[in-house]
Amino acid sequence: MYINVPEVKVPRIVVIGCGFGGLELAKQLSKAPVQIVLLDKNNYHTFQPLLYQVSTAGLEADSIAYPIRKIFKRQANFHFRMGEVQQIVSAENKLLTSIGELKYDYLVIATGSTTNYFGIKEFE
Repeated sequence: MYINVPEVKVPRIVVIGCGFGGLELAKQLSKAPVQIVLLDKNNYHTFQPLLYQVSTAGLEADSIAYPIRKIFKRQANFHFRMGEVQQIVSAENKLLTSIGELKYDYLVIATGSTTNYFGIKEFE
Protein backbone atom coordinates (compact mmCIF):
# COMPACT_ATOMS: atom_id res chain seq x y z
CA MET A 1 0.00 0.00 0.00
CA TYR A 2 1.34 3.42 -0.96
CA ILE A 3 0.84 6.59 1.06
CA ASN A 4 -1.68 8.87 -0.64
CA VAL A 5 0.38 11.77 -1.98
CA PRO A 6 -0.33 13.34 -5.38
CA GLU A 7 2.09 12.36 -8.16
CA VAL A 8 3.76 15.43 -9.65
CA LYS A 9 6.48 16.12 -12.22
CA VAL A 10 8.78 17.91 -9.74
CA PRO A 11 11.23 16.22 -7.35
CA ARG A 12 9.72 14.87 -4.14
CA ILE A 13 11.59 15.71 -0.96
CA VAL A 14 10.58 13.59 2.01
CA VAL A 15 11.45 15.04 5.41
CA ILE A 16 11.37 12.68 8.36
CA GLY A 17 10.67 14.66 11.52
CA CYS A 18 9.14 18.04 12.29
CA GLY A 19 11.53 19.37 14.89
CA PHE A 20 13.28 22.67 14.29
CA GLY A 21 15.39 21.27 11.42
CA GLY A 22 12.56 19.66 9.46
CA LEU A 23 10.23 22.58 10.09
CA GLU A 24 12.71 25.20 8.89
CA LEU A 25 13.69 23.20 5.81
CA ALA A 26 10.06 22.82 4.74
CA LYS A 27 9.50 26.56 5.23
CA GLN A 28 12.63 27.49 3.24
CA LEU A 29 11.47 25.34 0.32
CA SER A 30 8.00 26.92 0.18
CA LYS A 31 8.58 28.57 -3.20
CA ALA A 32 10.89 25.91 -4.66
CA PRO A 33 9.67 23.74 -7.56
CA VAL A 34 9.49 20.62 -5.40
CA GLN A 35 6.91 18.55 -3.55
CA ILE A 36 7.59 18.35 0.17
CA VAL A 37 6.21 15.45 2.18
CA LEU A 38 6.82 15.75 5.90
CA LEU A 39 6.44 12.55 7.89
CA ASP A 40 6.27 12.63 11.68
CA LYS A 41 4.91 10.37 14.40
CA ASN A 42 3.07 13.35 15.93
CA ASN A 43 0.73 15.81 14.24
CA TYR A 44 2.19 18.78 16.11
CA HIS A 45 5.49 20.64 16.54
CA THR A 46 6.66 21.28 20.10
CA PHE A 47 8.49 24.51 20.86
CA GLN A 48 10.85 22.92 23.38
CA PRO A 49 12.61 26.08 24.62
CA LEU A 50 9.42 26.86 26.58
CA LEU A 51 8.97 23.34 27.93
CA TYR A 52 10.30 24.37 31.33
CA GLN A 53 7.45 26.90 31.67
CA VAL A 54 4.92 24.11 31.14
CA SER A 55 6.60 21.96 33.80
CA THR A 56 6.50 24.86 36.28
CA ALA A 57 2.84 25.69 35.46
CA GLY A 58 3.75 28.97 33.78
CA LEU A 59 2.12 27.90 30.50
CA GLU A 60 -0.44 25.38 29.38
CA ALA A 61 0.93 22.49 27.29
CA ASP A 62 -1.10 23.55 24.25
CA SER A 63 0.75 26.90 24.29
CA ILE A 64 3.94 25.25 23.03
CA ALA A 65 2.48 22.60 20.69
CA TYR A 66 1.39 23.76 17.22
CA PRO A 67 -0.50 21.64 14.66
CA ILE A 68 1.81 20.93 11.72
CA ARG A 69 -0.93 21.31 9.12
CA LYS A 70 -1.83 24.73 10.53
CA ILE A 71 1.79 25.91 10.28
CA PHE A 72 1.88 25.01 6.58
CA LYS A 73 -1.74 25.67 5.57
CA ARG A 74 -0.77 28.27 2.96
CA GLN A 75 2.13 26.30 1.48
CA ALA A 76 0.91 24.68 -1.75
CA ASN A 77 3.85 22.30 -2.25
CA PHE A 78 3.57 20.79 1.24
CA HIS A 79 1.95 17.53 2.37
CA PHE A 80 1.95 16.09 5.89
CA ARG A 81 1.50 12.45 6.80
CA MET A 82 1.48 11.13 10.35
CA GLY A 83 3.32 7.85 10.75
CA GLU A 84 6.56 6.21 11.80
CA VAL A 85 9.38 5.14 9.52
CA GLN A 86 10.08 1.44 9.85
CA GLN A 87 12.69 1.00 7.14
CA ILE A 88 14.58 3.03 4.55
CA VAL A 89 15.16 1.17 1.29
CA SER A 90 17.80 3.45 -0.19
CA ALA A 91 18.44 1.25 -3.25
CA GLU A 92 14.82 1.86 -4.33
CA ASN A 93 14.41 5.40 -2.95
CA LYS A 94 11.48 4.44 -0.77
CA LEU A 95 10.40 4.39 2.84
CA LEU A 96 8.41 1.67 4.54
CA THR A 97 6.27 3.29 7.20
CA SER A 98 3.49 2.41 9.60
CA ILE A 99 1.00 3.85 7.06
CA GLY A 100 2.45 2.46 3.84
CA GLU A 101 5.26 2.94 1.32
CA LEU A 102 6.49 6.32 0.12
CA LYS A 103 8.82 6.97 -2.82
CA TYR A 104 11.22 9.92 -2.73
CA ASP A 105 13.77 11.71 -4.88
CA TYR A 106 15.54 13.28 -1.90
CA LEU A 107 15.40 12.19 1.73
CA VAL A 108 16.10 14.40 4.75
CA ILE A 109 16.34 12.78 8.15
CA ALA A 110 15.58 15.43 10.77
CA THR A 111 14.39 13.29 13.66
CA GLY A 112 15.84 15.52 16.36
CA SER A 113 17.19 14.26 19.62
CA THR A 114 16.14 12.50 22.77
CA THR A 115 16.60 13.59 26.36
CA ASN A 116 19.61 12.20 28.20
CA TYR A 117 18.69 11.26 31.77
CA PHE A 118 22.27 10.14 32.48
CA GLY A 119 21.09 6.69 33.54
CA ILE A 120 18.86 8.00 36.34
CA LYS A 121 15.61 6.04 35.93
CA GLU A 122 13.68 8.22 38.40
CA PHE A 123 14.14 11.26 36.17
CA GLU A 124 12.60 9.46 33.18
